[in-house]
Amino acid sequence: MKKILLVLSLVPALGLCQLKNKTFTIEGKVADTKRAVNNIIYLKYKQNGQQFTDSATLHNGNYRFKGNLQYPVKAVIQLKVADSVEKYYRSTRLLKDYAHEFYLDQGKLLANSSEKIQQTIVKGSLAEADHQKLTAKLAPFYTRSAALYETEGKKVYESKDAQAIAKYTRKSYAIQDQIDSVERDFMLNHLQSGIAFDMLQEYTRSALEPSEIEPMFQKIQSSLKASADGIAYAERIEKAKKTAIGALAPDFVLKDRNGKEQRLSSLKGKLVLLDFWGSWCMPCRQTHPHLKELYNEYKSKGLEILGVSNESGNQETDYKKWTTALDEDKMDWINVLNTNSRSDKNKGVLSDYGVAAFPTKVLIDQNGIIIKRFVGNTSRNAEMLDEIVKHRLKSTK
Repeated sequence: MKKILLVLSLVPALGLCQLKNKTFTIEGKVADTKRAVNNIIYLKYKQNGQQFTDSATLHNGNYRFKGNLQYPVKAVIQLKVADSVEKYYRSTRLLKDYAHEFYLDQGKLLANSSEKIQQTIVKGSLAEADHQKLTAKLAPFYTRSAALYETEGKKVYESKDAQAIAKYTRKSYAIQDQIDSVERDFMLNHLQSGIAFDMLQEYTRSALEPSEIEPMFQKIQSSLKASADGIAYAERIEKAKKTAIGALAPDFVLKDRNGKEQRLSSLKGKLVLLDFWGSWCMPCRQTHPHLKELYNEYKSKGLEILGVSNESGNQETDYKKWTTALDEDKMDWINVLNTNSRSDKNKGVLSDYGVAAFPTKVLIDQNGIIIKRFVGNTSRNAEMLDEIVKHRLKSTK
């Protein structure tokens, strides 16, 4: 068995000194090797930014891997196939039938693929056992989602009927909400699992509220917290505290369509909704009719909306796309254009507010304190926004 170190990455010494190597072995059997161009099976995984590839010779379809692991991690076993096959699967994005992804964990693992390697069943890995339990819980929802797309989604997108698309989208989001709920419940009940950190990262991909997430992070396996990714995630939590609920909203100045500077702090005394959107973002623009209703009802009572558009072209085309969208959506609240590209996440207002997905909305009270963050276009977000605005401005005449 040959081990190849493909990529090296510096990892903070604090993290490395807390990590201990744990032994694993994988004994497996592959039934279908027809696609393989050699008699080799490969095992690939990452640890602390380092990409490892092991290889083992197949003997009548049997193979064995042995190695060291610092923490549970996603891994792939796969056969070497012809370049034309690789190209086909890359272009179609179909699930590769000559590869299988699973969670690699310490101990003695048994891997058996009675048919295609894609259908391999791995036993002996505690992390993989949890992954299989979660997959079984989610399967009915993904089946419903696929069926909904086949019966409704294809037709409405082909018809380009905006109302039909919106109706289908609401149904699709409802199923996704159920998926998210199942995943969250599973994560909360399995924080010591080897898959918990991956679940936590996915759960906070678009938004991270430190008061909710930090206690969860502290409960995951110490080896995962001490990994390079774990250390980076701890830093992300600290950064998120700057725009967490209860924090003072970072001030910024951007120009409106007439070139006039608009400063967030000048709106102190009003209930302010920051709306991070873009002309290219259909889910963002689908929220604008609701914002228009909300603004018309509460602007005389102290509500102000500050739209921050985020485009990705050059200065001239950005301005045209932005102002065209303003006119089409008939937005009559304050709108400014973010001059930093949305692809540059380390600069400007997007970085300051930790915006990782669109639409993102941030509600700020009359004293400049952040009340709530909303990510995505869902009916639940709209309902919560309505309730908070109504509560905050109910005594205003």
